[in-house]
Amino acid sequence: MLRSRAEEKGLANLWGKFKITKCARVARGREIKWKIPFKHSIFDLVEMPLPSFISQFLSPGIRVALRRVREEYHISRYHRQGMREIKRRSLARPARLNLGCGPYPKEGYLNVDIFPGGDLTLDLRRPLPFESECCQFIFSEHCFEHIDYPDVVSDLLQESLRILTPGGVLRFSVPDTEWPLLDYAKGPEAEYFRNCKKENFWYHPKYCSTPLEHINYHFRQNGEHLFAYDENTATKLLERVGFQDVRREKFDPAMDSPHRELGSLFMSGRKPAKNTP
Repeated sequence: MLRSRAEEKGLANLWGKFKITKCARVARGREIKWKIPFKHSIFDLVEMPLPSFISQFLSPGIRVALRRVREEYHISRYHRQGMREIKRRSLARPARLNLGCGPYPKEGYLNVDIFPGGDLTLDLRRPLPFESECCQFIFSEHCFEHIDYPDVVSDLLQESLRILTPGGVLRFSVPDTEWPLLDYAKGPEAEYFRNCKKENFWYHPKYCSTPLEHINYHFRQNGEHLFAYDENTATKLLERVGFQDVRREKFDPAMDSPHRELGSLFMSGRKPAKNTP
């Protein structure tokens, strides 16, 4: 059925900045076509909320895709802002780097995240805009599980290797996936699943009541987690891109955030030193 005049007027008002004009009705008068002269950036369109009476005709998949496009637009904009900051503040040679800092920046580091909250906003899926062999230490905390495996995260680690000085160290933590998998065989009262029910930083949502629901949330976290790591997989990844002395580390209260002590896998690798004649 046709939309009411009020609904048509609401759409025209909402998208008035684009001078959207009704141009024709489709056969049998069931839908309305709209002509959009592109006098503004297409990114302005991305910013605009869709009217509810348009959203209801979109499939869940299309709505998810549109949200993803909007998020990627913001990431691209933040990345450009970060690139300008590097040039403006001469930040191309950081000595200590914190990748994916989130809301937990570290003192004495150049704190970088894909969203605002640190010193710089950069898309870590792109090449790192820092000079080669400038950084002595790279730290990352619960970031790599949010990056596609194997290609994209390998690219990031190769970039990390490039900017490290010879003998420089990369240290990172990710959720420890070996623990929930081992405890799955022990049943719902195993230590991992008891901790999932506690009021701690990685408290799982209330719908998680079975062990497999908790494991699925560990792997996916509402679509935010893209890969799960254990020690063997993390070691393989680091060694494949060229790191040496790869090892599992213990929680370090002087460096690691307190809420990451439980349930984290801590790893480190070293850039090979240059051969001396």
